[in-house]
Amino acid sequence: MMKERIISLFLTFAFIICLLNVFPVITNATSSGTCGDSLAWTLDDEGTLTISGVGDMYNYGIVENRAPWKSSNIQEVVIQNGVTNIGDFMFWGCDNLESISVPNSVTSIGTQAFRFCSNLESINIPDSVTRIGNYAFFGCSRLESITIPDSVTYIGDNVFSSCNSITSINV
Repeated sequence: MMKERIISLFLTFAFIICLLNVFPVITNATSSGTCGDSLAWTLDDEGTLTISGVGDMYNYGIVENRAPWKSSNIQEVVIQNGVTNIGDFMFWGCDNLESISVPNSVTSIGTQAFRFCSNLESINIPDSVTRIGNYAFFGCSRLESITIPDSVTYIGDNVFSSCNSITSINV
C-alpha cells in the first residue's frame, strides 16, 4: 500500500515536470518599473535598458536597495533627454554592458555608477556634466579612452582605478 502511494506520487510529479517542459511558462518580453520620482525604465529581451522621463535617478546600493533590473542582462543603456543625473550604483556590476547613450540633460554621474561594467569600452560624457562621483568607472577593464569635458568641476576618488585598458584620458 505504501509502495503504491510512493509510485503514484512519483508518477504524478514526473507528469507535472513533463507538462512544464511541453507548455513553457509565458513571460513578458519587457520588464519595466520606476527608477526616479518621474522616471521609468524598460528592459527588453535584447538587453536594451531605456530610461525616460524628467528628473533625477534614484540612488541605489550594492546589497540593499539594488537597482531593480537584472544587471547581467543589460547590453545597452539608452538614457533619454530629461534625465538629470545617473544615480549612485545605478549600473554597478552590469558586466555585459557594452554601450551607453548619455544625453545633454545629465549633470552628474553618481558614486560607483558604472563600477564593474567590464565590457564597457567607451562613454561619451556630455558638456552638461559637472560632477563624476567616487569609483564611477572602477573596474571597467575594457574602457580604452575617455574625454572629460571642461564643464566637470569635481572628479571623485579612484574614478578610473582598475581600468587596465585605458590608453588615454582627455581633460
